[in-house]
Amino acid sequence: MPKAMIVSVGGTPQPIIKSILEYKPEFISFFASQDTCDKIAEIKTELTKIGQQPKSEITLAEDVNDLLHCHGKAEEAVERVTSKGYLKDNVIVDYTGGTKNMSVALALAAITHGFSFSYVGGKERTKEGVGIVVNGHEKIYQSVNPWDFLAVEEKKKIAILFNQYQFKAAKNLTDSILERSTKHKTVFKKLGVLIDGYHKWDLFSHQEAKECFKKAKLEESAEIEDMVIQSFAKASAKCMSFLEELVINDKKPRYSLILDMYANAERRFKEGKIDDAILRLYRLIEMMAQERLMTKYNINTSDVIKDSIPDILKADFIANYKNHRTGKIEIPQTASFKLLNELNDNLGKIFKTNESRFLKIQSSRNYSYLAHGLECANERTYLSFREFILALKVINTDDAPVFPEMAL
Repeated sequence: MPKAMIVSVGGTPQPIIKSILEYKPEFISFFASQDTCDKIAEIKTELTKIGQQPKSEITLAEDVNDLLHCHGKAEEAVERVTSKGYLKDNVIVDYTGGTKNMSVALALAAITHGFSFSYVGGKERTKEGVGIVVNGHEKIYQSVNPWDFLAVEEKKKIAILFNQYQFKAAKNLTDSILERSTKHKTVFKKLGVLIDGYHKWDLFSHQEAKECFKKAKLEESAEIEDMVIQSFAKASAKCMSFLEELVINDKKPRYSLILDMYANAERRFKEGKIDDAILRLYRLIEMMAQERLMTKYNINTSDVIKDSIPDILKADFIANYKNHRTGKIEIPQTASFKLLNELNDNLGKIFKTNESRFLKIQSSRNYSYLAHGLECANERTYLSFREFILALKVINTDDAPVFPEMAL
């Protein structure tokens, strides 16, 4: 049962009395006009006779023909409830009484709070069925929370944000709807958790992302009535296997992590964050060399065993890449490809053949704000870099994970 009501007052007290007796609130915020404020006294008198004495406050609209004025006063009536700490699940808005402007104003002022609405109607009316409800024939119609069906536009906003990779903003909007919704709480809760999973994935927090995907209960979400969320859940379920592989290979240079880095760079490029995208491709180059050395030759670039280094490189590597504190030989990107070339590896040979092209791209990258210079990276640099990477013949772009788009 609600603990508070917001009630618009018209010229007939009986429907309001009926509504108050139905819900038995402890507090009522009356929204009345100069012409109907006297009806509140009648209402309270009748309630006292029946043993109901809720606390109440009154907000008066001076000009019922001015919708903007009525809306401002309606907001005051709503604030009388919210300021006392009543939660949305404990508030009923009855917009039966008052002028049309007052009813519309109250609905507009209250709807964003997620309150449930109620209306007193009836089949028997005066004036041959077009007047007010005949006393004793009132019927209370408690509607669903209007936010449940008005959230359609909000869902579109969530989809737009998600599709633009603004995961945090999409999650915040989902949480906002969750606070106001009543019918679809579970649906939006799961959706928010799933979006948060993609956010974690985008930040390379693969284990946390996997946990979010599990909490979202994709099998259940794929069976709900909402076709947009159903389709999104089904598409997300297909991504789950790749995410699980990332978790298994986390902290290890593996092909799945290479694909994930490539996909992440593509998302940054589509966002227009060119510098960020180029940085990821630069890391991707190094990751490709690390993966090849580890999986094919069991060489860890952070701790290269001296005996695994060809004689032609051994002295150079020890002189330039040995960590004197740990004693480990730690080789960077360029040295990794040099090592692959001496091992007669195809990746090393292709890189060596195209090294001048890479150095030119690297020079452009070094002038960017996120490297060492004060220039903005441009799309041409990214596209040239991507073309170079794909020419190394390590990545099959069809294997890369693609975040699903949420339908509008």
